[in-house]
Amino acid sequence: MGTWKQVVASEFIEFNPKETLKKGTIAPKISMDILAPFTRKVSSYTQESYNGGTKFRNQDTIMARITPCLENGKTSMVDILPEDTVGFGSTEYIVFRARSGISDSKFVYYLACSNVIRDIAIKSMVGSSGRQRVQQSVVNNIEFMAPALEEQKRIAAVLSSLDDKIELNNVINENLANLLQTYYQLSFGDVDTSSKKGILSDICCFSKEKISVSEIDVNSYYSTENMLPQKGGATEATSLPNIQQTTACHAGNTLISNIRPYFKKIVYCQKECGCSTDVLCFTPIQTCYTAYLFSTLYADRFFDFMVAGSKGTKMPRGDKQQIMTYPIIIPSADELDAFNCVAIPILKQMDDTRSENSHLSAMRDTLLPKLMSGEIDVANATV
Repeated sequence: MGTWKQVVASEFIEFNPKETLKKGTIAPKISMDILAPFTRKVSSYTQESYNGGTKFRNQDTIMARITPCLENGKTSMVDILPEDTVGFGSTEYIVFRARSGISDSKFVYYLACSNVIRDIAIKSMVGSSGRQRVQQSVVNNIEFMAPALEEQKRIAAVLSSLDDKIELNNVINENLANLLQTYYQLSFGDVDTSSKKGILSDICCFSKEKISVSEIDVNSYYSTENMLPQKGGATEATSLPNIQQTTACHAGNTLISNIRPYFKKIVYCQKECGCSTDVLCFTPIQTCYTAYLFSTLYADRFFDFMVAGSKGTKMPRGDKQQIMTYPIIIPSADELDAFNCVAIPILKQMDDTRSENSHLSAMRDTLLPKLMSGEIDVANATV
């Protein structure tokens, strides 16, 4: 084990570093909703007018400071901004920046994800129920043992190799989903010019079944919290609901978050699972429609339709009756058979990739506290 010494967080990390961004400036915004639980990569950003909020640059870590976002693991490392650009986001972020010559930016990210920071930050929360916030002064004064800079880089390299593979798998799945969508469009054409028109309710309905929460686990429960935006699938749930029953979903069902549908959160079920009331579970009326239904709902055109019919301003929700009027093509049995020969193996490969990511995440989470405490020695490892 290399040389470790006790440090104070504010001496090791620059919190909420000062950056200049004039009000009214159009700049990249990373909203809280974009952050995926316990996921390093920020999937996207929007260009919006700056009127306040935390400011950050690439290589900074942003961590939610409000409940339940912090407990749900909303901590990510910014790496998608244009070069030399200042971005902004929620006032409910704490920004972590590595200090030059003292700390490594990737090590700082994993430190923020570890119980070294998380446990104390969560225990420091004060405020009214449901709106509790981390006390910044407490985080600033956290004391912990830290290795020298080169060993920090070695530790971060071990953990990053797992996150790199997870991110690569996500890209593979995105490409497979886009391939499936292309094949779907080539197979069935444009609904506007088709003579075999129908509506969504002709091939599916919403699940009304219930499943006991005791029969599911964090890998088979879906809510708006662990479903990822921009068709990114889902992560493991951080917890199960404190209720006896929830909506039951079966293999071949498609799940879509009904809150703020413009985030395009969609999951294809490969096994028995459950979902929250804010997630719509689309159940095909026949098993032959499973892949066709998912491909229909995956299209941007469907999400545009859903957004157009949504109700509410701050937290718009899809209108279930309007959703079921979405125009579709009713394929023949032969067309479905031909489509399924290609689509079903693609969906199976996507599920296998997601399963691999679950194993990689579990491995990373097991290694994280051992590496951060020096229990596993990487002092002589090659970066």
